[in-house]
Amino acid sequence: MESLDLKKLKSKNFHFIGIGGISMSALAQMLQKEGYHVQGSDIANNAETEILKKKGIKVFKNHLAENLRGVDVVVYTSAIHADNPELSFAKENGLLLIKRAELLGAIADGYKTVIAVAGSHGKTTTTAMLSEIFIRANTNPTIHVGGPLKLINSNYKVGRKKYFITEACEYMDNFLYIKPDIAVSLNIDSDHLDYFGSLENVKKSFKRFTENIKEGGVSVCCHDDKNSTGLLKQKNISTFGLTRASDIYAKNIKEYKTGYFSFDTYLCGHRLGNIELNIMGKHNVYNALASIIVSLICGIDFCEIKLAIENFSGVGRRCEKVGEINGAIVFHDYAHHPAQIEKMITLGKDLASSVGRNLIAVYEPHTYSRTKFLLEDFAKSFNGADHLIFAPAYSAREAMSEGYEADVLAEKTQAYVDEVEYIEGYDNIYNRIKKLAKPNDIIMILGAGTIEHLAEMFKS
Repeated sequence: MESLDLKKLKSKNFHFIGIGGISMSALAQMLQKEGYHVQGSDIANNAETEILKKKGIKVFKNHLAENLRGVDVVVYTSAIHADNPELSFAKENGLLLIKRAELLGAIADGYKTVIAVAGSHGKTTTTAMLSEIFIRANTNPTIHVGGPLKLINSNYKVGRKKYFITEACEYMDNFLYIKPDIAVSLNIDSDHLDYFGSLENVKKSFKRFTENIKEGGVSVCCHDDKNSTGLLKQKNISTFGLTRASDIYAKNIKEYKTGYFSFDTYLCGHRLGNIELNIMGKHNVYNALASIIVSLICGIDFCEIKLAIENFSGVGRRCEKVGEINGAIVFHDYAHHPAQIEKMITLGKDLASSVGRNLIAVYEPHTYSRTKFLLEDFAKSFNGADHLIFAPAYSAREAMSEGYEADVLAEKTQAYVDEVEYIEGYDNIYNRIKKLAKPNDIIMILGAGTIEHLAEMFKS
């Protein structure tokens, strides 16, 4: 894909449609720091819009054509519909239109070494972990993460021009706008089928991403991932996994305390050392391995890598402990795909079983189409929960006609979970949990939409 030359637009006025999004808000602030004039609009206020306002960025409430007075460039995301009044006005009046992913790629072009982390699952955690390694190693990287990194209390950081570390999303082939020096592919799964149509098309897209590296660049892939085998035949590839077939691999994986894992790290058969993860979940061994190999490629010493990973502060909405109720512990996770949910249910059940208690899960489906395409997989993924509550689906960019509402999934899931409910309204769900929760129960709140508002209700 052709690169956008941002330098030619330095004197232009930028408007972001949906500026409150986690990525859009970060990109707007990054442009502002580089001296660009930016503003934007969103249909609702959130933490991101409040931060933008405090930094002097004008944020309009709602999408209206009149917001574009004096604007030269309009930035929009894949979630913006063609009939959006601001997008329509921009097209009718010949304003320059830039996709969010295109802008991200253009910003990345200004850095010496671009590290892009893709994958159906784990890219936010891995990008955050990498960012923290590079920060603690005093490389002063510029970073763009899909969630708030607790170390810096932000999802972006503008540093020196040597390293740019970014999360790269595959939806609508958006990650193809980035031309990385190091392209990380964590895993490939059936997702975004409303766009890709099939798993095979998802695989093809990831192959294009890993082939999109600059000359002399490196592609980093998971050797164990069954859907990533098509990536392993490329030149300049480094692999990670749990066997000697990988360049870097983990051995002697142990649960050193409930939910937390340690492992010995090996590089080409040579033991580098043991690492104790500071975040929960066995799946994070893979995320750590990916982070380690990228850091080693960039010349960071293993001792520094180990220290950073063992002190990794984590990222918001990724197995984040948010509070307690009636002595039960409440976690919140961004999981919105069956594979992610299965990992969280397994972790939650292990935590609950270790003290002889129950797992209560709450899930808000993310888009109607994903619910429809993966209905059976979603239903099975909750197996292990003792009590399951479904909230209405978060529609995102979709109309109801494109798939299924949560009540359909709730009915399907009854074949795998004994106690299943569909409840509308976060207040009602909170009150139901309050009645159900008992000391030492584990409560998992899952979903990538506005269900974070429910999680917030448990914070003291």
